[in-house]
Amino acid sequence: MRALFSLLSLVLTQLTKNGLKFLQESSDIVRSTYIMETEMNNEEYCIGYNFLEASESFREDGLEPITLAVHGTPEMMETIERKPSNWDGPISLALFIDYHSQRALEYLSDVHRCDQEFRRKVTVHFAFRLSPFQKSCPLINVTSHHQDCKEFLKNRAKYRNEIAGSFQLYPINLMRNIARRGAKSDIHFIADIDMIMSEGFATKVKQISNEMIDGKSKKVLVVRRFESNHTTIPTNHKQLFSAVNNKKVFQFHHRHFFVGHQIPNISYWFEVSNASDTISAWEIPYQGSVWEVQVILHRNDPYNADYFPARVRDMQSLIYSLCRANYTFNLLSHVFDVHEGIKTKDTDYSKSVSAYSRKYGRQKAYSRYVNEMNTMYPSTSERCGEFEM
Repeated sequence: MRALFSLLSLVLTQLTKNGLKFLQESSDIVRSTYIMETEMNNEEYCIGYNFLEASESFREDGLEPITLAVHGTPEMMETIERKPSNWDGPISLALFIDYHSQRALEYLSDVHRCDQEFRRKVTVHFAFRLSPFQKSCPLINVTSHHQDCKEFLKNRAKYRNEIAGSFQLYPINLMRNIARRGAKSDIHFIADIDMIMSEGFATKVKQISNEMIDGKSKKVLVVRRFESNHTTIPTNHKQLFSAVNNKKVFQFHHRHFFVGHQIPNISYWFEVSNASDTISAWEIPYQGSVWEVQVILHRNDPYNADYFPARVRDMQSLIYSLCRANYTFNLLSHVFDVHEGIKTKDTDYSKSVSAYSRKYGRQKAYSRYVNEMNTMYPSTSERCGEFEM
């Protein structure tokens, strides 16, 4: 009887937002099969929202949490897995895959199942490019085959290294928008996944974000960004002050395209942050169409122009549209994030992608975008200046 029972598995069926999830459990293995619909975007991409959903809402204090809206490819999997330890709130991840890297979904389903902190915080969405002559988006069937969680966690680096990387032009603005649209809260912080957040970031800015970011007041919060020499990663503004003074940490991209990231008057920012433990924010002027600062904003606020080609004024398209829509930019005290490593020049790969995008996508995107801005916001062109691309 016991032998017969061991051959049987308990099959549980759970209805999810986008399809069915089947769980098969036995004494030595857990298999999860996800069957979900994908939706088409711009006749070029298929998107699967809520492939994996976070288990915690982060609303125990009655406030709307700030979702960290991030994106990436399977090559960044280790960084993706580490992100929950660096963000004390919900995370919405948009993952771009192709035929060769599709096993990343299976792997992530096991991470989500076996890593408690990842499961608490992270909701995963994915997108892929349609193949030639493909007219519709398919049902996706993803089945996990790994052993139990103890075995998986012990060998996760091995399993991770078995995932092939993707090699396509990366639709960065589309991925940013997917992360925001799939977020489980209404307040979003758009950031690159390799940025290291200061300690307690989401909790510290929760109150002021709820007060200022409501989808109606046309305000966004701006976050300072830094880069380090790899050996020094400050976790609070006091450590940051020391590291900046000792030239171990610098304002982001201070050697490469600093004009796009510069936020004036860093000495005043330190002065305010050191004067009180209370997080505050004050309005700062828009710096022009090359500006690509990090912002916290509402679900109802503008989104990135997802038709922009990779590495050609992609984030600037959002910041400029916020200016044209008469939003104000308000700099947060105390909190910040840091990139490990100092950028001095573009990589050869980055140069190649940029050259391709400028040759084949720049002019079309520019014409469409400028026409949209002038049609939607005809009275603010003088306030924000012309958009450069």
